[in-house]
Amino acid sequence: MPAVDLQNRMLWAIVVGWVISVILHEFAHGLVAWWGGDYTIRERGGLSLNPLQYVDPLFSVILPILFLLMGGLPLPGGSTYVRRDLLRNRAWNSAVSLAGPFMNLMLFFACALPLHPRFGWLTSYDHRAWSAAQVFVGAMALLQFIALVLNLVPIPPLDGYHAISEYLPARWREKLDEPVVAHTLFFIYFMVLWQGRVLGQIFKLARIVLDGMGFDSDVFVVAYMEAFGLI
Repeated sequence: MPAVDLQNRMLWAIVVGWVISVILHEFAHGLVAWWGGDYTIRERGGLSLNPLQYVDPLFSVILPILFLLMGGLPLPGGSTYVRRDLLRNRAWNSAVSLAGPFMNLMLFFACALPLHPRFGWLTSYDHRAWSAAQVFVGAMALLQFIALVLNLVPIPPLDGYHAISEYLPARWREKLDEPVVAHTLFFIYFMVLWQGRVLGQIFKLARIVLDGMGFDSDVFVVAYMEAFGLI
């Protein structure tokens, strides 16, 4: 995780954009849960666009502070409490869990598409000639792709785990849902990510996907580096 210049205004634009994406991610969970049978989620604020409804002690406070102390950008997360016992079946349970990553996928497309060569918005490959908006959407597209991949890893309490949890043997699920086990696995996951090798592989995957869609993946990597003050 690169050290960041907190005086860089683009970074704070990224933070605002990220917070909006987190709200939409959590809203997607809540909306699909409501469709799937959790009739209580509306009254509990799970269908709100108010960021305060999704504040989570770990993802919204503790981890961003750790990111900041370790020299990274303090991007907050959130959480939505779903009454999974009210969902109609296991398929709805998976749909609720995958709704958030699906929203990240849609945001990835929304940010990436304006930079497709067919649109002609980006007329120069010299990042010094790019507008702030071009840098912003390029960096946000890459961040949304990273969020999509990281959320799909099947480790509690991530969405990837909840998407498959109902299909696991009961004894496995009970063990993995124990707070000590879940927190330990997530801590290991966090430390592995911090080493940078996994993120490097995700960047490679993003390049493959973007190039396969007809983009120039270098544009997004350079926009990301420009946003973070790395070039």
